Amino acid sequence: MKKQLSLAMMLVLWTSIVTAAWLDYNRVFDEAHDFGYSNNVNISVVGFQTAEDGTNRLKITSPVLRDSKDTAVGEYHIILWEKPMKNYIAGDREELKELPTVSIMELDESVDLSIKQSSVTTDKSYFGIVVPVNDNIIPGNYSDTFCFDFGTLTYALASDCDNFGRTEKKEEPVVEEPKKEEDQTTKELTVALNEDEDQHNAADGADMSMADISHTVNGNVVTLTWTAVPYSDNVEIRIFDKANADYVTLGTVPMTQEKFQYTTKANEEELLFAFIPRDAKGREYRYDVNVRHEADVTPEIKEAPKVGPAEDLLMILCITAVLYLGYRVVASRKAA
Repeated sequence: MKKQLSLAMMLVLWTSIVTAAWLDYNRVFDEAHDFGYSNNVNISVVGFQTAEDGTNRLKITSPVLRDSKDTAVGEYHIILWEKPMKNYIAGDREELKELPTVSIMELDESVDLSIKQSSVTTDKSYFGIVVPVNDNIIPGNYSDTFCFDFGTLTYALASDCDNFGRTEKKEEPVVEEPKKEEDQTTKELTVALNEDEDQHNAADGADMSMADISHTVNGNVVTLTWTAVPYSDNVEIRIFDKANADYVTLGTVPMTQEKFQYTTKANEEELLFAFIPRDAKGREYRYDVNVRHEADVTPEIKEAPKVGPAEDLLMILCITAVLYLGYRVVASRKAA
């Protein structure tokens, strides 16, 4: 019976110890306290150290605090999380990590709150606070926030922790390198520019896309033709200059002229023209010409043989002469 009572008392004592070891976060963050850390009395972060036994640690110290009854506070709880304090003071507290409680003697002058590297994950940043708890298991005001990273061997305290931590690398989107101007075919450039103009030009006014633009090539002369469209008396004609990557004006002609000639240069093979209505808000149109595939080819015409009465008579005389000579040869052989 005595043994059973002894076991029961030990169980009650152990339960009370375990219960006291874990903080009630609602009391820590949501209640007012009459003792604890203040602006004048707070923790200090000494830095990373290696102990004699080879253990790596972040050394944090604190003065011994006293509660409202002027009794030395005997327990100091270290709470860690992987996000800044502001995220869990008023938010979800399930992911808070509490390290083993640090207890002191009455005569101690300071508290060693060092954190071992083995207690955390090396490749993560952590934020933490220290909570003092008196003999009546009542928490006091918690300390300034401290932060650290064993992987990068960095740490900070208080407001310096606001921008502390590892920055997640975002995957950069793959961007195709644009083609150089000289690598673009005139056709590709024409389609792209016409699509762009369709988005920016108004639908009203003269629309050169309705002008049935066409062309002919004769040697080094390109003749552009179109059908006059309403709402503009004049049309400006430009050509794309690859050297300057811009259009240059060739001339402005009456819309009703319906024809414009351009003499190509020696090195020009692909041409890109722009037709722009000048007298009313309208729509520009781009038109391309491939000179090297459309140069005129002059067919070779051979001289036909001459025919007529004179030529026929000459042929008859030749045939008659041949027949007469043949007759004379045969007759001479018979006479012999």
